[in-house]
Amino acid sequence: MTKPKKFFLPMLLAFHILLAACGQAPAEDVASQEILLETDFSEIDSWPEKLDMENGTAVQLTNDGYELSSNSAAYVWGFSEESYGDVVLETAVNQLSAEHNNAYGLVCRASSADSRNGYYFLISGDGLVSIRRVERNLSSPIVDWTPHSAVRQGARTNQLRAICAGEYLAFYVNNQLVAEGEDGRFASGLVGFAASGSEDGSVQVTFTDFSIRAAQIARE
Repeated sequence: MTKPKKFFLPMLLAFHILLAACGQAPAEDVASQEILLETDFSEIDSWPEKLDMENGTAVQLTNDGYELSSNSAAYVWGFSEESYGDVVLETAVNQLSAEHNNAYGLVCRASSADSRNGYYFLISGDGLVSIRRVERNLSSPIVDWTPHSAVRQGARTNQLRAICAGEYLAFYVNNQLVAEGEDGRFASGLVGFAASGSEDGSVQVTFTDFSIRAAQIARE
């Protein structure tokens, strides 16, 4: 899944998804409901860790958050142990590496901790965004790599929000709608994070303040 080079059941907390920077409303209104999980990754064993020397990838808890790194175009990921269906995922991510040609972001409905299958909501250090479906290690664009001004490029922090509600998928970067689409292949699965470097260099990113909320498409 390489990126083209440079080119507690509390009250319902419903919110209207923010308008996109271009002024268009999202295709669906999604209600964000109760919090299913909230973490700052400060607790030991709060999220899976793994080291793959052969592929040059690492997933680890640090003092700053949940860090993913890859020395090549090989993807690295860290997924939850529990399965979820319709959710709103939100996190802040800080790019630590200097190379801009990379990909990283949120994942929903992954089939297992050992498989990359699922929906990927990705940004790159050079300002691109994409929503992708990965199945049997093949990546298909739901929204292909597209430049977007909402992405803070380079070694900076971005706020990401991914919505998986029914067949509706939407991606927000720094509170701006950057991509949306529909796909019905996966209905539920694990959630988490993914990152990939490129032929130009490695990637190192840290995710912080991660939350999962139940989601529901609001019908009139």
